[in-house]
Amino acid sequence: MNRRLLLLPLLIAGLLMAGCTLSQQVALENNGSGTARVRVELAQVFLQYLQDLAELTGSPDSAEILDPESIAAGFPPEGKIKLTGIHSPEPTRLDLELAFPPLEELFDAVGGFKEAGILTHRRQGQNKVFELHLDRGNVGQLTELFPVLDNPLFEGLGPQENDQTSEEEYLELIELALGDEGDEALLASYLELDVRVKGEVLAQEGGEIVPGGVRYRIPLLRVLLLDKPLNYSLVYK
Repeated sequence: MNRRLLLLPLLIAGLLMAGCTLSQQVALENNGSGTARVRVELAQVFLQYLQDLAELTGSPDSAEILDPESIAAGFPPEGKIKLTGIHSPEPTRLDLELAFPPLEELFDAVGGFKEAGILTHRRQGQNKVFELHLDRGNVGQLTELFPVLDNPLFEGLGPQENDQTSEEEYLELIELALGDEGDEALLASYLELDVRVKGEVLAQEGGEIVPGGVRYRIPLLRVLLLDKPLNYSLVYK
């Protein structure tokens, strides 16, 4: 059990009991460029918990997790991903709007991200294929694409490449932190990602077709553990 596992039960307790939501809407152009809208909402009690945790761990940056100025600083003007809008109508909510160039161009400019294979957009005959692959070996590359994730809080919460914690052990920790219903609450929690395309969706993996694209409901436990690779895709024309 490493330091991450000491923090995780408390963090997940806040996520499940204080009410945290993360929704993302991605609009893809035919050349692989696009825009993204991200909304994060935290209950006030969880936001206060994060601030208290930051003081306890000596990580002042963690206390500014929803601060627009701190978030904006993670998107330098010379970066390929452009922050086109950021708004925090209240301390517990943050809305971001992003624009990105064709994925191939984006990855060519970011170290080993292309080799990590997290995101791909390619042509397959007359069709186009968008794919997402995430595992413990490549999750660390996300900070190269999104510098805002280079934060001690995210580092402590996210999965580690050499972490051998099993799902059973993880759920036991959650049960200890939340009680008998804690593991059930975690198993019922999801993150949502909507990918919209200009064209007709022909096929998808790991999601459901909705008007204009595909909606992926990703179990929170799978993201936190990454004991199994996550694979999602869509084919469109």
